[in-house]
Parts: sequence; C-alpha cells; structure tokens
Amino acid sequence: MKFIHCADVHLDTPLQGLAQYEGAPVNEMRNATRRAFMKIVDAALAEQISFLIIAGDLYDVGLKSFETALFFNKQMSRLAAAGIDVYLLYGNHDAASKLIKQLRPPKNVRIFRVTEPQTFRVDQLHVALHGQSFATPAIVDDLATNYPSPIENYFNIGVLHTNLSGASEHANYAPCSFETLKAKGYQYWALGHVHNRQVLCTDPYIVYPGNIQGRHGKEQGEKGCELVTVSEAGVISIRTIFTSVLPWREIDVDVSDCCTADEVYDKVRLQIGTVIPPNDDRVSALRVRISGTTDAHSLINQNLENARAEVISIANECGNGGLWIERVQVATYPKLDKAMLLQRDDPIGEVLRTIAAIRADVPSLAKCESVAELQAKLPSEHMEGSEPVTIDDLALNKALDEAEALLLARLAATETL
Repeated sequence: MKFIHCADVHLDTPLQGLAQYEGAPVNEMRNATRRAFMKIVDAALAEQISFLIIAGDLYDVGLKSFETALFFNKQMSRLAAAGIDVYLLYGNHDAASKLIKQLRPPKNVRIFRVTEPQTFRVDQLHVALHGQSFATPAIVDDLATNYPSPIENYFNIGVLHTNLSGASEHANYAPCSFETLKAKGYQYWALGHVHNRQVLCTDPYIVYPGNIQGRHGKEQGEKGCELVTVSEAGVISIRTIFTSVLPWREIDVDVSDCCTADEVYDKVRLQIGTVIPPNDDRVSALRVRISGTTDAHSLINQNLENARAEVISIANECGNGGLWIERVQVATYPKLDKAMLLQRDDPIGEVLRTIAAIRADVPSLAKCESVAELQAKLPSEHMEGSEPVTIDDLALNKALDEAEALLLARLAATETL
C-alpha cells in the first residue's frame, strides 16, 4: 500500500514581498502553489497510490474566487478517474475561508467533520483514518485527546492539524503532546500546520511534511510531500517528493578576510555560484547577507544601493536569469578599537557614547509611550504578513547596530579612525 501525505497547500496564497521589488518574477510566482499541487497529483498518478491525505490548510484566508475551488476540484477529478480517494482535513486557514462553503468537491474527496473526531475505514486495505477538522480558525483545545482507539488489525492513521508541543513560531492551535499521540496506538500520524518538514518520531511515525511551496523568505529550501509505503508485514518507509516551483534560499557571505570592495564581490560571486543545483531550470529567490569584521566595511556601506545593484548584477551573470535577489543585507563591521574610539573627545566618540547609552536602556525605551505610539501609527501592510514590524528590544538593538555601522562607515570616508 502507498499513500501521499501533504499539508499546508495554501492554494493561490499571495506570495509575499514581490510587489516591493522591481524585476520580481511575478509570472513564475503567480501560480506557484497551483503548480506545486499539480506535482502532488502527478506523483499520485505515477506512483499509483491508494489514497491522498491533506492534513489542513488547503485554502488560504481571504480568498474568495471560485477559480481556486474549481482548480482544486479539477485536480481531484483527475484522481477520481484513477480510483484514488482523498481524505481532507480542514485547518485554521480553511475554517476562515469562504471557499469551503462555495463549491462541493467531487465524491472521491472525504472531508473530516468539524463537530467531533471521525473515522474513515478502507476495508479492502485494512486502513482506518481518524481526524477532526477545525470548526473555527482559532482552535485552542487538544483535539487529539478525543480521537478514538485504533481499530484492531487495521493500519491506523491519525490526521491532525496541530501545534505539537507548542512551537513558538507557530500559532498555538489544537496543541497536543507527544505522549498523547504515542498513547493512541496508531501506526502513522499525518500532521499539518508547521511549514518545515519534520519526522518527529518513527515508532509510531509522527510526521510534518511541511508546506508544498515556500511563500516568502522565511520558508526556505525545498518543499514537498511524503510518499508513504507500507509493506504487507506493516513495515513503513517514507520518501519526500519535492514540489517547490520557486525555492527560497539564503546565503551568508563572511568577508572578514576582504580588504577591498572588489574582493567582497568576488567572494559573493563564488558563493552565489554554488546556490543553484546543476540542471535546475527553476527560478530561485535568494537572500544575500554580507557579514564580518572587515577592512572593506566603509567601502561597501557608503552606498548600500550600489551594493545591492552589484549583487543583482552578479546573480544575473551566475544564474542565467534563473536567480532573483529578493534581499541584500550588509551586516559588516569595521576593524576598529571601539574602546579607544569611545574615549575620543570628538564627534566620533560622542556618537558612539550616545549609541552606547541608548543601547544600555533599550528595555525601557521599548516600553515608552512614544514607541507605542509609533507602533500604532505603522501602516497595516507593515503590521501583517510573514515579517510584521514589531518595535521591541530585538528590533531596537538591530536598528542601533545598523545605525552605528552606517555612521562609522560615513565618518571613515572623511576621518582617520
């Protein structure tokens, strides 16, 4: 028996950050989640699987177009023609989406109910699938506790959209523990909600496949789904099927040993050249971070727009049009004796002492009324999405580091430090 386990499809989700940059690969990205989902359906047909599991967040919040649901139904009809059933569990995004109420899916799609756990039996395979969909977007109860006992002599699969053990980077929906899942006695837990692939346990298998297409710079690397094979003896093996249409990547170029801007960009060129795998014809989105304590600090910090343009030019040359630079961050620092500079009785010393005094009181500054007022005045587009702007201790310290580095770079152009 073989089945595919996927989750967090987020069909037609708006891929974030593209509108900010001229030259973004909008055409390649516009239908990225659809093309990634089609890869799953193609694999299901090629592998002749018995069934497909979608463990939550098929759709995305705010989508209203019938076209998204029509696309999904068309793909399900392809599976129906091959005799492949689909077991769909609604997650937090689905519960907030109007699409689940607009268009009924084909008959081969079985949807777990929202009122209580439900079991689907596949008697010819001796398989039982247990699950419960989200009734509302913010489920804070432990749904897994009420999942039924396993059916004897069946291969039992638990389908659950959950923040297992309360990972801080994800909304704490349907939280549960390892102990609860293990105690159920199922052979496989098909999880969703966490966007990074994780095989958390192999006895029983507890698996997050991750999402099928990265949507922004924090969702890096290859994304995919899991092809699960179960032998007649009940031995389980899993293999990832990669589905990313446009992978997001990041490199950190340490230029501590560079003395000139040319040396910096030569090193950037070398590292960018290793990013794209051979014979990969996809467009990749790349974040480049240039870091280190270097003699070239002032040269590349004097004009950050020029630094970005240099990196884009290198990427265009190395990537043959298949590499898009989403962000360039210059995080270098000059080779200076800061202790000595702090003692100087001139504008340089005064600037550094002022920054040091502010940094020492960042916790109080973050809580002051003026910062709260500034946070409240931020435009809504900066308060939402994958990287919302939050003026907290971390953000203020980062801003101070960047300001200090920039000021020293500018001063170094006219002063002897």
